[in-house]
Amino acid sequence: MDTFRHILSHAELRQTKPNRTDFQKMRRRPITVLLDGVQQHYNLGAVFRLCDAFLVQRLVIAGRPLDIRNRKLVKAARGTQRWVPWTAAENAFEVVKAAKNFGLYVVAAEQTAASLGPASLAVQYPVLLVLGGETSGISPQILDWADTIIALPMLGMANNLNVSTAAAILLYELDRGLR
Repeated sequence: MDTFRHILSHAELRQTKPNRTDFQKMRRRPITVLLDGVQQHYNLGAVFRLCDAFLVQRLVIAGRPLDIRNRKLVKAARGTQRWVPWTAAENAFEVVKAAKNFGLYVVAAEQTAASLGPASLAVQYPVLLVLGGETSGISPQILDWADTIIALPMLGMANNLNVSTAAAILLYELDRGLR
């Protein structure tokens, strides 16, 4: 059988996973994700799934009341909302201020005149990754406190990426910086 063509079954994928007790004890990456005003339940669920994939320390959802049992969120999260440590916050800026006081390096994903590309991402850990809402983006007050502002290149006609797509790219880059 050609090894490259053998698609792993669910059972084969599960063989490498820890049991629930061991999973809770695993050391998480020194990355916290802050969602500033993200409204779409599908995007919230997708970010939960990404935070699980990259073993982020915590997900903070700010600027909206959250129904963790919302059907679209649950469908996109695929159960990860039960494993990812998360909290809700009323004000994203207060989360950023507290993170800075605790010594976290703040990376904001936003398109500004001063934004750097992902290849320029040189952070210190622990890090707080701030991602903005679909229409409002990240508040200017948060951008003033950010250590780095990153923009993903947009070569086509669209002006921006879906927040979960941007999160995937930036979490990959942050995780790569740990290796």
